[in-house]
Amino acid sequence: MGVGWVFLLIGVLWALQLALAYLQARRFMARARALRRQGRVSIGASPRRIRGRAFVVVAVEPDDRVTAAEALQGITVFANARPVPALVGLPAVELAAGAEVPALAPRVLAAAHSAAAALHPDHAGAPDATGRRSPSGRRPRGGMATS
Repeated sequence: MGVGWVFLLIGVLWALQLALAYLQARRFMARARALRRQGRVSIGASPRRIRGRAFVVVAVEPDDRVTAAEALQGITVFANARPVPALVGLPAVELAAGAEVPALAPRVLAAAHSAAAALHPDHAGAPDATGRRSPSGRRPRGGMATS
């Protein structure tokens, strides 16, 4: 097997990975569109890590409570969005301020804070009910609010 075949194989595998990542993104955005029926939707991402990144989509009703939440986490393109029942019922403003949810993985919690901060940028990183600030002490980044 020559060097040219090795580069061709690398190129084919790279194209396959890009196609699978595109399909994964389409599935996740379809889930986000489906959550729009339950309220205003926001998507947040955790900070970049070597072990992967988490994305959370939250739907918030007019009374500012989370009605539905789903998280996409994993290091492969085969990861799917899964419901996050621990976030349902929480006030979005408290989540934006950095409220702790002990049942969540740190990456998922950081992504949830980011999603809520996109809905309430003026409360992002503010002290929550216990007087604590978000773990970084500053506004989360990477959120996107949609309607």
